[in-house]
Amino acid sequence: MTKKATIPKAIREQCWIEVFGKKFENKCYIPWCKNIINVFDFHVGHDQPESKGGTLDIYNLKPICARCNLSMSDNYTIQEWIKLSDKKKKFCLISCCR
Repeated sequence: MTKKATIPKAIREQCWIEVFGKKFENKCYIPWCKNIINVFDFHVGHDQPESKGGTLDIYNLKPICARCNLSMSDNYTIQEWIKLSDKKKKFCLISCCR
């Protein structure tokens, strides 16, 4: 198993600025996640994982919290991860109302 290359600091910074601008902290990019991240403590998530052909292109990267990044691993794209919340809500509404 080879170790994955670290995303260069310049790309990490551009990823943050592209999504959040010049704010020091913000909520995780994942809409249903409540975690707060800041410019010093965030993970860079790939919308399309490198293992599935994703690149280090700035438009394929989003600033997300460690919990989301580690949980989605390379099993999901960011868009798939976002949609998982909708499925959980529908299930909860159906099962909790009976």
